[in-house]
Amino acid sequence: MVKKSHFYQLNSLSLSLNILFFIFVPSVSFSHGLNVRYELPIPLYIYLISSAFIIFVTLLFSKYFLNKYIEANKNIAERHLYNNKWIGSLGFTVILFLIYAGYYGDQGPLNNIINVLIWVWFWVGFAYLSIFSGRFWPKVNPWFSPFSFIIRSLYQFKWIKKIRRKSIREISILGIILLIIFVWFAIVYPGREVPKNLSLFLIIYSFITFLGMLIYGRVRWFAYAEIFSIYFGMLGRIGIFSPYYKNKKNNIRMPFSGILMGKGSIYSAIFIIIAVSSISFDGVLETKFWYDFKVSLISNFFFIPIFKLLLSWFGNLEIILDSLGIIFMPIVLALFFSLSCAKGLKYFKQDYNIKNLIIIFAPSLIPIAAAYHVAHYFSFLLIAGQLAFPLLSDPLNLGWDLFGTENYKVNPYVINAKIGWSVILFSVIVGHMGSIVISQKIAYTLVVNKKNAIKAHLPLSFFMILYTIFSLWILSEPIVH
Repeated sequence: MVKKSHFYQLNSLSLSLNILFFIFVPSVSFSHGLNVRYELPIPLYIYLISSAFIIFVTLLFSKYFLNKYIEANKNIAERHLYNNKWIGSLGFTVILFLIYAGYYGDQGPLNNIINVLIWVWFWVGFAYLSIFSGRFWPKVNPWFSPFSFIIRSLYQFKWIKKIRRKSIREISILGIILLIIFVWFAIVYPGREVPKNLSLFLIIYSFITFLGMLIYGRVRWFAYAEIFSIYFGMLGRIGIFSPYYKNKKNNIRMPFSGILMGKGSIYSAIFIIIAVSSISFDGVLETKFWYDFKVSLISNFFFIPIFKLLLSWFGNLEIILDSLGIIFMPIVLALFFSLSCAKGLKYFKQDYNIKNLIIIFAPSLIPIAAAYHVAHYFSFLLIAGQLAFPLLSDPLNLGWDLFGTENYKVNPYVINAKIGWSVILFSVIVGHMGSIVISQKIAYTLVVNKKNAIKAHLPLSFFMILYTIFSLWILSEPIVH
């Protein structure tokens, strides 16, 4: 990451040259020590073959997956039973330890356990577990049980009860704001791998979670605003295990069937779109295309006054441009998705409008988010995840060897090129096929005439096929960031 510190007295003729100079001649660099992964170049003909395969298989087998109805539910994530008193308390103890280790431990990104546990094992690894079964996060959620105990004690005071709020709209908007802040912190912020910054993030997020549980209620906060519960729950709807409840006998279901449980709300649709687009942007951010795009953008004299003003406010051009990308990526995705819904609107029942279709079809994007998460972070998880082995033996850098792994060396050959390429391509294809099939199932429930279902769904199919090609293109680009 390159930080451009100051630009002074730049005129319109020299601004582009000065900006390019500061891009190519870095002044301050931030370490990205955890970015140890590789993506394999996929030739163009693979795009075409993959897209043709998706179309053929989807059209051939989709009729076997079409249901007569879809059970309605207004939750973006499935409701789970939070009963993790002991495991949750242990998880909260781990958070306290990570805060201590991040603040007082070695500040090198490769020498502090907080980086590996948060960015690799938690953000990436737990998503993998959630895709298999969404039950894992409710069982280990580190905030629910400890904060519930404190909040139950505080409710003895009458003035505490007076601050309670019950607005689902309000809490859903807060969830979207928290997601945007976290995405910016995780993808754009250059100091995201500085251990002290991660410790501060855990403190602030834990405090926000506590206040949210106190003001909006524990279960309501985790269902509509706590981003990890929503995101992991969203991915868990793909899994073969349904949410755990007491006295529930049948817990096994067909893969992807959990996605069809809910129509959601406009806020849940926005959450899904931001989640999908942010994962894609994380890949775009590392490509030569994005680097060249930023160079061409700041070289355009039309934008010189704008960039000059932004630089005077923030002083870091690269963060500004990447932040703009974080903003515009979901907007572009939402625009194309909305146009796809609008194109087929005339074939649906009269009481539906574009907003209704966006809400109803947005969950069909979940398999795309899951597929790209698997493909984008696969090698990162297997390679960077090994950094935890020596750090677990000596988490505070005191010369310990608790588990005999202090001298463990990362093995970059834990996967070979063939396996990596196969997992990447397979996950993207399966995920996008799942999205097409699910959206087609939804379309068949909404049309007046079943013969028009294919016509109604065709724009969405085309949108998802293009998004498949876009995802494969990102994965084929060499990493330059």
